[in-house]
Amino acid sequence: MQFSFHDSEVRSCTPQATTLAIVFSAAAVQLQDARIGYLQPLRMELRDAVWTGPLAECVGRLSEGRLWDGALRPATLPLPYASAGPVRLELRFSNGAQLEVHAQSLVCQPDGGAQFAESFAC
Repeated sequence: MQFSFHDSEVRSCTPQATTLAIVFSAAAVQLQDARIGYLQPLRMELRDAVWTGPLAECVGRLSEGRLWDGALRPATLPLPYASAGPVRLELRFSNGAQLEVHAQSLVCQPDGGAQFAESFAC
């Protein structure tokens, strides 16, 4: 399963000490059999993180997302995903909000009861 930031929807961005937890209410994914849809929910934790951006406004549909894992900039993330080291994440929301995060590590995985909903969009 591959996760893509574009067209995903963020439910919340919650700071917990030095960790920033981002919960996606609808994470755009592609399964190994090429089906496209949304995983509900998906949790991303950025640990030992420093961020800029109005967290209260960082919700809703993403218009763009970029991740740098060391020198790599993967277009999609296999799930579950754990970074090998420091990361930088930039998210741009359809409402105009922007979030930039620098962290020592990133873990991204479906929540325990996550379900896949196939997209039937043309």
